[in-house]
Amino acid sequence: MRFSYSIRLLAVILGAGLTLAAQNDSQNDQDQGTAPTPAPAFGQNAPILSPENPPISGIDEPRLDLRRALRSYVSAGFGVSETGDTNPNNTLGNATVLRSVTRVAGAADLQRFWSKSDLFAEYLGGGGFYERGISDTRQLHAVGLMGVTRWRTGQAAIRDSFSYLPEGSFEAGGFGGGVGLDLAKSGGLGIPGGGIPGLRLFGGNQFSSFGLIPRVSNRMVGDIVQSLSPRSAVTLAGGYSFSHFLEDQDILFNSQQLTIEGGYSYMLNRRDQVAAVVAFQEFRFPQSSDGKIDAYAMNARWARTLTGRMRIMVSAGPQYTSIYQQAIPFLVGSSQDRHLGLSARASLTYALPRSRLSANYEKFTTEGSGIFAGASTQLARATWARSLTRSWEMLLDTGYAHEERLGFASKGFGGKTSNTGFVGAALRRHLGRSWGAFAEYRFNETGLDAPFCNNVSGCGRISTRNRLTIGVDWHTRPYRIE
Repeated sequence: MRFSYSIRLLAVILGAGLTLAAQNDSQNDQDQGTAPTPAPAFGQNAPILSPENPPISGIDEPRLDLRRALRSYVSAGFGVSETGDTNPNNTLGNATVLRSVTRVAGAADLQRFWSKSDLFAEYLGGGGFYERGISDTRQLHAVGLMGVTRWRTGQAAIRDSFSYLPEGSFEAGGFGGGVGLDLAKSGGLGIPGGGIPGLRLFGGNQFSSFGLIPRVSNRMVGDIVQSLSPRSAVTLAGGYSFSHFLEDQDILFNSQQLTIEGGYSYMLNRRDQVAAVVAFQEFRFPQSSDGKIDAYAMNARWARTLTGRMRIMVSAGPQYTSIYQQAIPFLVGSSQDRHLGLSARASLTYALPRSRLSANYEKFTTEGSGIFAGASTQLARATWARSLTRSWEMLLDTGYAHEERLGFASKGFGGKTSNTGFVGAALRRHLGRSWGAFAEYRFNETGLDAPFCNNVSGCGRISTRNRLTIGVDWHTRPYRIE
């Protein structure tokens, strides 16, 4: 209760601070004579397909800042960081031991443009070197791929992301939180995107995590957008993902997820857009008796571009969930539970010349982070990034997730709920064209309603973690390939 109250109070304080910061930025822009970017107007091309205002029934997020490099290039980067961690084993319980972890990673990035197609690819690999007595060396690998092809009235895209991580966490997986995962792209401080109807609906969610347990995950998503008129479009998307734990498989749940989503979007005017979306999700848990979950959701959505730099979106609708104790429903002894609930999302994005704000709330169904066989999840997150000067950048990030078990309890954890929150701040200094230095602080806490025991993190109900990271990175100048 104390943690929940603290997180709520912090969220209120941070929200007030972000609001004041945004107002200050707006006032500074007016003082400097910078006019706001106008809302996109109708032209010869279908405006509902524009990057600034894509169909809200699809999975693309709008680009408000429009600062996108349209040149084909390859680049590479390398980074080293040192972290002081009060809970490096990510264990449950109240033990606090300060230990150091050294992480080294390299990355390569490709961006290639043709007349009607784009290709983006990135690889990041490295490892963590833990202080003696904590763990051995842990590997880190991540690969991302996105291909887009366009025609006069539509486009198709395919996205795939693969990762091998020593641990999973709400904010970023196990390599310095939100900093250091963009090495090949000049080491910037980024704001996370996605969400319903974005990529989180298609799997790969990890909110609660205990112990240094290696895991493999992959997520593939394909989508098509077809404009019916300058004001309307239909969208279709499908995805498959899996998460596989390489240790403690007798306690943690491996998962597979299939998602199909279709929708229709219509622009009421230059600023307002409405949409209807239907989706089907199937969650399977490969161990013999872990069953499956089918979810059917229907959402009505509305989005408004308040200025050329601010956008809000609201989405809500019913969700019907069927929970099967056996993966094959007609087996003798199988049982079924049905729920009628709500799926929803609200988001605010505000882009200014020197800063960007993102705030999201979501209620949706997830795989359960490995400790549940499926979960009803509520997620809130706010991030603010700002360029202080030409050389300095700052990032503030906070989030809270509540997971409630959906599947039948059949493993080591008999509890019903999990609550996870984090707060982070990062500061980056660009040292010329190729070098940079950063410092970051992260606080995480996860609380369960009942003790959880596994072979890696022991037994307990609460996991608390503080991390202070400093590091340097180097990246090449983008090498043009056209």
